[in-house]
Amino acid sequence: MLRTPSILGPLNSGFVPFSRAAPVDALADDAIAAEAAIAEAAEVVARAAATPVSEAPLAEPVAPWMPSSSASIRLVECVVVAAICGYFAWGLLRTLAGG
Repeated sequence: MLRTPSILGPLNSGFVPFSRAAPVDALADDAIAAEAAIAEAAEVVARAAATPVSEAPLAEPVAPWMPSSSASIRLVECVVVAAICGYFAWGLLRTLAGG
């Protein structure tokens, strides 16, 4: 695996090798911490599930814009393409005119 230059970020690749020399106490502490985190997460989920939810929606659903025909779609597409072309044509004219 290639090392990244220090200018682009840290010199480690994120790879953590397995170490047989890890202290047994550290592994036990990690297991206890993981069990505590799971218990805390379960408590938070239980509190969130017990919270009453109002029956009213938060906001009215918004219907997406849908043109009534394909002619409307083509008209909108033509307007967008014409605006983009006009923008670049205006920039080209200003460049050629020296402004």
